[in-house]
Amino acid sequence: MSLLLLPVVGVATNLHHSPTREPPDVPRSAVALRTPSAGLGEWCASASTCTPVAWHDCRTGPADEEGKQLAESGASCATVKVPLDHTKPRGRTIDVAISRIPADPAKRRGVLLTNPGGPGGPGITYPLALRPLLGEVAAQYDLIGIDQRFMGRSDPLDCGPVRLADVLRTSVTRTNFVTSDRKAKDFATACRERNPGLLEHASIRNAARDLDAVRTALGEQKISYYGVSWGADLGVVYAQLFPDRVDRMVVDSVTDVEGSEYRHLATGERVEAAFDEWAAWVAWRDDKYHLGRTGMEVRRAVTRLLERPITVGEYRVDSAALPWLLQSALGDESDRELMARNVSTLIHGSAPTEELQAWLAQYYSSVPMLSRFAAASFAFTCNDRGWPSGPTQYWRDVQRTRRTEPLFATTILQCAYWRDRTTEPELTIGNDVPLLIVQAERDNIPLSWAESLHRKLPKSTLRTVDRRGHGVYDERVPAMVKTVNTFLSTGAVP
Repeated sequence: MSLLLLPVVGVATNLHHSPTREPPDVPRSAVALRTPSAGLGEWCASASTCTPVAWHDCRTGPADEEGKQLAESGASCATVKVPLDHTKPRGRTIDVAISRIPADPAKRRGVLLTNPGGPGGPGITYPLALRPLLGEVAAQYDLIGIDQRFMGRSDPLDCGPVRLADVLRTSVTRTNFVTSDRKAKDFATACRERNPGLLEHASIRNAARDLDAVRTALGEQKISYYGVSWGADLGVVYAQLFPDRVDRMVVDSVTDVEGSEYRHLATGERVEAAFDEWAAWVAWRDDKYHLGRTGMEVRRAVTRLLERPITVGEYRVDSAALPWLLQSALGDESDRELMARNVSTLIHGSAPTEELQAWLAQYYSSVPMLSRFAAASFAFTCNDRGWPSGPTQYWRDVQRTRRTEPLFATTILQCAYWRDRTTEPELTIGNDVPLLIVQAERDNIPLSWAESLHRKLPKSTLRTVDRRGHGVYDERVPAMVKTVNTFLSTGAVP
């Protein structure tokens, strides 16, 4: 998933897109792509870090709520050292933090590595969310949570204190664009100056190689895997780099892994369609929300919000912020009511509710967790091909799309000033790994991307559900839960 897919409350899991994403040609690059794996073996042959993982209590102190939750669930934690640069296995290493909820020894069949999406958010606690969905299947696997490189408890990046409001801005007016451009340049400069020698190593392929380092450290010949959004993309890349090391893999809400992040983020038309779907739903409930009796009336009411900034407590909601706030709630149909209540409160000037304050706080607050999240997210997102190298092309693209995307012609200007990009050859997807691909048909991420992946992987299976959502392995989609669990348990797809 990607930066376009921020959840409504609590930072998290599907930024992608994300998100999660890299580019084309496997035959010619297959040897090069195998080299890091060989290098890792050489590194492990002589490094003490490849001895069995030293598990310990996940709590780092009395205030560590995350560690407390893990400990109470029966999880242990550990650190795996991986090469910063996998082409230099004897060079500098970085720490990757992992957790494990052990399987039932009598039923164990292996490990299930997991990733909740991003990039940027932590994943070490993700097994806690998955275990109830897995049900009896959880007993078959050691459930492994991972804070990918530069995220969560792993060695972090530091781009300085930042608010999402400073780096995720809509810039359809010239005034907003100029302000966004200045903030983007400042952020990119701070990242470069504070993280010498690190940013160029923030890539989905290196994250996949880290997964294989974790596999090696765990002493496993193969891994099973579940990833959503960017975590799904990560799984696809891992399967391409290490196809013989995959047991059972489920990828949920995948993008076009061969495409560029710039293309991944160009989903404004689908977000506009999601808005129209929401507006029609709200119009049927005008007696409750009073936003309009038709979808067009609702759209006009929201558009008027863009024309006049609103102050809500310490927060100023303007045309740079509102589209991002709306977009964060348009990714899943289960958020329709929350968005309707919050928009109604904004439009009618009612006293702000706690849920509105929480919605705004995620976007406007400056806390270390959000700063670390933004640093890692932009590092992975901008370290990619396809980004224009200056603001002029971004401005042209925004203006070009305003007619079809009047609310959501958004862009990521930070990448215009990113100087640390991957130099690896393009990656083409094509192998015989029997992945299970699951996808919502009305996701803001095009279904065609999952269909394209399915065609490239002849032994894969694609299952879809008619739902507005990003991530379908969810208690609200019981049929998909059954499909995924059956596959992980037996290898069969119902």
